[in-house]
Amino acid sequence: MEAYQPQANIENSLKQKLQLFISCRKLKDLDIISKSDPFVEVYLKNDERSSWMLVGKTETIQNNLNPDFSTPIILDYFFEKTQDIRFEVYDQDPTRKEEQGMNTTKVANLLGAKNQTYYAPLLLSNGSKKNRGSIVVNTDAVKDSNKSVVISLECSKLKSKKEFFGLVSTNHPFLEIKRCRTREVTTDDIKNAIKVYTSPVLKPTLNPVFNLGEISLDKLCNNDIDLPLLFQVWSYRKSGKHRIYGTVQGSVRQMVDQVGVEHSIIKKQGNPYGTMTFSRFDYIEKPTMVDYLRSGWKISLSVAIDFTASNGELSESSSLHYINPNNPAKMTPYEEAIYNVGNILEPYDSDRMFPVFGFGAKPRFCGIQQVSHCFHLNGQENPEVEGVQGILEAYRNAMYGGIGLYGPTNFTPCLQAMTNFIKERLSMTEYHIMLYITDGAITDMKETIAEIVKASHLPMSIIIVGVGTANFSRMEDLDSDGQMLRDGYGNYASRDIVQFVEFNNYSSDISYLHEDVLREVPGQLVGYMMNNGIAPNPLTHEEY
Repeated sequence: MEAYQPQANIENSLKQKLQLFISCRKLKDLDIISKSDPFVEVYLKNDERSSWMLVGKTETIQNNLNPDFSTPIILDYFFEKTQDIRFEVYDQDPTRKEEQGMNTTKVANLLGAKNQTYYAPLLLSNGSKKNRGSIVVNTDAVKDSNKSVVISLECSKLKSKKEFFGLVSTNHPFLEIKRCRTREVTTDDIKNAIKVYTSPVLKPTLNPVFNLGEISLDKLCNNDIDLPLLFQVWSYRKSGKHRIYGTVQGSVRQMVDQVGVEHSIIKKQGNPYGTMTFSRFDYIEKPTMVDYLRSGWKISLSVAIDFTASNGELSESSSLHYINPNNPAKMTPYEEAIYNVGNILEPYDSDRMFPVFGFGAKPRFCGIQQVSHCFHLNGQENPEVEGVQGILEAYRNAMYGGIGLYGPTNFTPCLQAMTNFIKERLSMTEYHIMLYITDGAITDMKETIAEIVKASHLPMSIIIVGVGTANFSRMEDLDSDGQMLRDGYGNYASRDIVQFVEFNNYSSDISYLHEDVLREVPGQLVGYMMNNGIAPNPLTHEEY
């Protein structure tokens, strides 16, 4: 008799994470004065019964019809499933996105392409056969690890570019890192290298210093420290026709051993265009979230629920808070989000006691007749309830207790209440997750960003779940993937602490919600610990 093997184990054995690096070629120029500013959204459908789900988005590249995007798209590939994938290319305008073209294929076709480099034409969604350019997708299987490198480098004596009848140009330098596909470096290897990093553009200088910070080995070299890397220095041009100073080539293994060594920046024809010196190239292995949980750290969850009028009148069936009197057992969209997201996070909270707040309403059940932007949803002096069921009960009691939806939608008061609470408990080994459930119409964005920048120094992550069909672009701005949030005073967040998910994207396949809700929390937790020199040592965690 064969031994029983759980389906989850079978599925895990067949699952492989893929890393997609996307480029486009000969896009149609949709702008009048300048060139298009393209970006790509990637959607996945796991079977015929599922609907399309957004799995990732690249950065936007200005004025470029042949962009190479450095933001990788990570997705799960199941060998036994027929997975469809769709690439939608857009031109980012100031107030909207304009369709460039799209391509739909199967994930298996990405893996089966020659050298796992997939080329295909882009077509309009209306079926038009007009040429819209093409898409190029380089696919690598991800070799997971918790290793990374911290890189700082400086360039010297870059050759200035002369333009406009001999006048010296402004020479705004920036750095790109590309990785080759194989260890054997050939002309084709260098030509087809994948861009994995792009620095910000610096102010005019011929002696730039680049502090790249920490880059995971997954992204940099797919955990192959002998894979050749190309460090390329460019001079930025607003037209998108950037000019290269030259390239320094070397693997992670080589560069770790050559800190302080001066390298010539070589252009294609072999002429040096300056020098590059790595002042730091540290190879580090980080602990994991599990290491910290084993050493005594606990996860603490709090919840803030949006009761503003933008959710719709309570008596209207279109309201996101509507309770059907003919079927009161049916969950509202907010209850569905609380139930599904709460059950993902509840197991990580050791005591299952959650502080729960409401905002943007008149909580008459608390004896309050004025609009409150932070009130205890259970109506008690202590806002804690027990488990997800306690959250749902407090929600229903508030709805039946005569809550009045008002506004505006201010995130800051609940966030301040939570950060003050955390500051009082810094001596405890707790990491906090604050869950916001909202319809997305935030009104105090400037103040919220300032508060998130302050909160980035605390042991805290923020997960925002968007309910309904509103435009959530402002929420996505808070989820600062690729660059740190900056407040109105020029202060940057010390780390990314916000993760945004749109609940409706998982209506056909709720299984993917778990991964997306928790995608960034482990890295955020470890980032806080490392920023503060906290090691996951069970013998000494009392000292923290």
